Amino acid sequence: MAELDALIDSLIQQRNAPEASYIDCRYENTLKVEQIPGKGQGVFAKQFLSVKDPVCSLNFPAMMAIDSDFLPMTCYHCLVVTESPLPLPGHGHTSIQLKICNGCRSARFCSKDCQVDAWHAYHKYECKIFKRLQNNLPPAILRAVLRVVLLKDRDVLPSDEWSRISQLVSHEQILAARGRSNLTDMAEGIKHLAASSMGIETIQRLIFIVKSNATELPTPIQGGIGVMLEPLVAKFNHSCEPNLAVHRPQHTMSSRWMSSTQLSDDERRTFVHVIPLRDIQQGEELLNCYIVPTASANARRAKLMEDYFFTCHCPKCLSDVNAATDLAATQPSLPTQFDKWTESVSRHLAPEKRSLDAFRRAAAGMDKSERFLEYPALYTTGKFPEMAMRLILEGLKQQALDEAVVNILRIYFLVNPQRLVGRHNPTNIYTIFLMLDIFDAILGISTPSGVTGDKVENWLRDLSNRGLSRDGVIYWRHRICTDVRKRLEDSALTDVLSLVQKREEQAKQTIDKDRLAEGEGLKKRAEEEMRVVLGLKEQRWQGVMQETGC
Repeated sequence: MAELDALIDSLIQQRNAPEASYIDCRYENTLKVEQIPGKGQGVFAKQFLSVKDPVCSLNFPAMMAIDSDFLPMTCYHCLVVTESPLPLPGHGHTSIQLKICNGCRSARFCSKDCQVDAWHAYHKYECKIFKRLQNNLPPAILRAVLRVVLLKDRDVLPSDEWSRISQLVSHEQILAARGRSNLTDMAEGIKHLAASSMGIETIQRLIFIVKSNATELPTPIQGGIGVMLEPLVAKFNHSCEPNLAVHRPQHTMSSRWMSSTQLSDDERRTFVHVIPLRDIQQGEELLNCYIVPTASANARRAKLMEDYFFTCHCPKCLSDVNAATDLAATQPSLPTQFDKWTESVSRHLAPEKRSLDAFRRAAAGMDKSERFLEYPALYTTGKFPEMAMRLILEGLKQQALDEAVVNILRIYFLVNPQRLVGRHNPTNIYTIFLMLDIFDAILGISTPSGVTGDKVENWLRDLSNRGLSRDGVIYWRHRICTDVRKRLEDSALTDVLSLVQKREEQAKQTIDKDRLAEGEGLKKRAEEEMRVVLGLKEQRWQGVMQETGC
């Protein structure tokens, strides 16, 4: 009864609170928040928004945390990433030695200035707590809540920011109706750690809000490194066919970028851009994708219901369901055969089987997917993309780069064009840059630490045995660099062009231009090699080339 009374009090307080403003005055002529019958609120375009310009620029979110795996390689304050978690040199990182906090031994900083700024802003409240927890830090989502509780308790969090966070949809009435849960235990744990005067119900509601509204803490091209809650981003409704994405610009990967004299005032206060994935018309709703778009429609809907309590009826979900129904009607045995095949490959990728032999068996099983590749409704969703990515990451760890490159080519050519909206979709840009990293390692342009010339030759030989020659790798590296340059030039991601330029400069120093001078002869050979490597019939290959747009 006490929990019900507290819930009712919380809802009354929300209703009586002044309405929070989510649109910065800079964008009040561009965006508006409106009520949608049956859906709550949404964000709409007040004017035409070009694909080439960011929708808006946003500052550091107050509620954020770095994943534990990335703490050793990320500045805790300015969030520059100093190395890749993958065994590849990579591009876009800041080459700086991080200094560890002598108190908690968890946070690391790129400079003394970042350490001092972080200490005064928030870390002095966290440090003793992290020290007490030692190597048992809570997950990032709970550390994000902990920080806001600490700042709110000490009147450090601006009142307007607290309003913007606390008035977000929490679904607490649904979650609370399920009775006491581990979320209640988490709220009690945060209250105890923070020695907070805040009520359990309020902390629990903050956890509900983060669970329902948080997004990935991004990097420019390396994927996510944690969790963040940006109130305006949280106002964008979901679609599996989004028209926008969140992008972290490249200037935020320079140490102490927030105070750099080399940047403009706008750049120094911009941590992320909201970018269009296509032109957006006046009056159109702005839509983000909350989940992994390569999951099946049924899996996406189940995840959205579990986390956000709605069933998605976007055009992509409807077309996926129809495609699966049509395939089952025309090829009734094929989906079952595909499921059995994915289960057999997945067994070798189980975490408890982390060995080179298990990896090779999984990779060999993946090569037997050819009979399914005429039916995109099967292989572009569900376990196929997940298995391909796991084989890429495990291949890098095992230094089996022939397997890593073949599987990332599968994602680039077969999966992403079907599943991702926008040719400059940040997820696809991540795929492309990772693929170029692997190409550069195989070609000896930029090799991992400790790799010898013999190892590079072995990679080239193994890949040649798969059907892709060294000249073919050089050709496709050049072609994909040209393709990604065009994608970026025609988008709001022009800040990433500097990374493409660096790759092109590296290629000039290490690759003989004559290898690319054969024109149509090399093009024809390289395309045929790629078709064979992917295991595609000629007609399907032509369709894939059109879909990719490369």
